[in-house]
Amino acid sequence: MAKMFTRIKKYDRIEQMYTGVIFMEFGQLETVIEERYEDYVSFLCDICSFEARADDVKTLNKMVDFIEAYAKKEGFTVERCPMEKCADFLCIDMNKGVQKGGLMLAHMDTVHEKGVFGENPITRLEDRIIGPGVIDCKGGIAVALLAMKTLLQNGYPKHLRLLLTSDEEVSNVLGGEAELEFFKEKCEGFPCALNCELSENNRVVISRKGICKYRIDVKGISGHSGIHYFECRNPIEEAAHKIIALQSKSERGGITYSCNIINAGGNMVNVIPETCTVLVDVRFPLQSDLERIEDTMREIVGKSYVDKTSSTFTALTVRPPMERNEKTDELFEKIVGISRKYGLGEITPFESGGGSDSCYTQALGIPSICGMGAGGKFCHTTNEYVITRSVAQRAKLLSAFFMESM
Repeated sequence: MAKMFTRIKKYDRIEQMYTGVIFMEFGQLETVIEERYEDYVSFLCDICSFEARADDVKTLNKMVDFIEAYAKKEGFTVERCPMEKCADFLCIDMNKGVQKGGLMLAHMDTVHEKGVFGENPITRLEDRIIGPGVIDCKGGIAVALLAMKTLLQNGYPKHLRLLLTSDEEVSNVLGGEAELEFFKEKCEGFPCALNCELSENNRVVISRKGICKYRIDVKGISGHSGIHYFECRNPIEEAAHKIIALQSKSERGGITYSCNIINAGGNMVNVIPETCTVLVDVRFPLQSDLERIEDTMREIVGKSYVDKTSSTFTALTVRPPMERNEKTDELFEKIVGISRKYGLGEITPFESGGGSDSCYTQALGIPSICGMGAGGKFCHTTNEYVITRSVAQRAKLLSAFFMESM
């Protein structure tokens, strides 16, 4: 996954999107959304019942089966795209073969272990639903499909596409090079990409940091911690120095280094282990930061703080940043204007330290906005919830956006 995208072509279509005659009224869209709202909330609860992390291919493919059948029933064309190491992806189309109107994204995997939400993983309260992945990102799937169904029913004539992946929460490492090709092929020619990731406080994401992950392997000298203490060299001690040195390089708003998993070779408290491994999560705002990150890793890993220890590092994955530019700013302002026009709330911009699939669409030169999905809080925790009415509210925003892009 270290391979980066090259731009397919320079996209200069934002201006072209917002010309033409509006052929439908927002009130018509609202009516359909309110009529189908409960159906899509039920659909959301159904897909939340599939509790699956990216490595649970069997369960995720059952969820893929369910979404595929539902989308076909709603009148969409569905292409199922098999992957070697993760569950299948879905490409859901409306009006395929005509002028491209827009692209939407979401993902089907979650971070939660099966069973952590209890025997019944979904709890529906008066104004919210608690469940695994309910806002990250299954609520976004419901929002996107409801918007597409609304536009289909109202005669929207352009090509809309929804891409669903199954390994977003592990930085797309399972899909590998085949996933990069998937994005490159399925996104080509679309004038914009709206990622239906979660939204908090009616924010949308205008930029995201890239993510690269490294493994540091430290080798020391093993032995009895009492008898051979001074002859041994503890790799954990060396790793601790490197962790402090790396994390001290973090900059607010810039590159951050986070050492979150440490594995030592030993399993006895009275044995100094021979090896220690540290996994490092690095976040960076600009693609040009990668060279600086590599220099920092070489400098710190190459230095021995404890004599007679040695260390190496290996790059594991790289996800590009979603860099803010004039086209994304213009796209954001269009979304803000539409939300105000139809009384859908005040949209505010947010620059996120987290990655998402919109990093890939932006890297392809397609103006992208993220955080267009359902609203709620506490993603990646067992308190994760969606504000139920946000499913309708964001479906209205998406459908109004595409309506006005005529």
